[in-house]
Amino acid sequence: MNDLLVATESKPPPLQAFDVTIAYRSTPVLQGVSFSTPPGTLTAIVGPNGAGKSTLIKASLGLIAPASGHFEFFGRSFRDVDGRVSYVPQRTSVDWDFPVTALDVVCMGLYRKIGWLRPIGHRHRAQAMEALASVGMQDYSKRQISQLSGGQQQRVFLARSLVQGAELFLMDEPLAGVDAATEKTIIDTLRGLRDEGRTAMIVHHDLDTVADYFDRVLLLNGRIIAEGPVADVMKPGPLKEAYGGNLLIFESSES
Repeated sequence: MNDLLVATESKPPPLQAFDVTIAYRSTPVLQGVSFSTPPGTLTAIVGPNGAGKSTLIKASLGLIAPASGHFEFFGRSFRDVDGRVSYVPQRTSVDWDFPVTALDVVCMGLYRKIGWLRPIGHRHRAQAMEALASVGMQDYSKRQISQLSGGQQQRVFLARSLVQGAELFLMDEPLAGVDAATEKTIIDTLRGLRDEGRTAMIVHHDLDTVADYFDRVLLLNGRIIAEGPVADVMKPGPLKEAYGGNLLIFESSES
């Protein structure tokens, strides 16, 4: 048992940042960011508008080149492990007019396993349908993605991530603008993944739900203000440092 515990603890974390600085047109957006994400946890990335939350995720995936520093996934570069990492972008950044069905979108998550030029077989479609069913979208499999509501679209993208069999999920505001049922489905699904030992880091905007939904917090505003378990980070001091006067509404809800 002790040998097993040591082996588990010695595994590289799902995501690490090493003194990362990111800049747009020579203007720093994030400076000196270093963190290590424990496996089997749900982490909220929070901070005011313009704090660099989405930028952090995009830079880790190589979508934005850091000015300095680097990221490691499971101790390796993203290029070496991207099949183990799933990314769900902001819903507003997706071209929803593209003529595909919900099932087609989920099947896209299998292309790495199938091969881009090989046909999608019955077994693969069955896997995609199972993923849709897990988020309550099986009845919409033939619906054009543009005909779905915002919450339904977000569920389809989550199903695409699930069918990949990823170990680390990076999600950019998946709960923004969705209905209560979708929010519950997403959180319940993420909790199930965590219980399987998988990991998720999620850009989140609602401070009131952080303690209910997440295990850990990465609090940003141009740099890391605080990082760690929810109870250690969601305190007046770090929050005031990150949000300033914009924290007044949150504080009044806690009193």
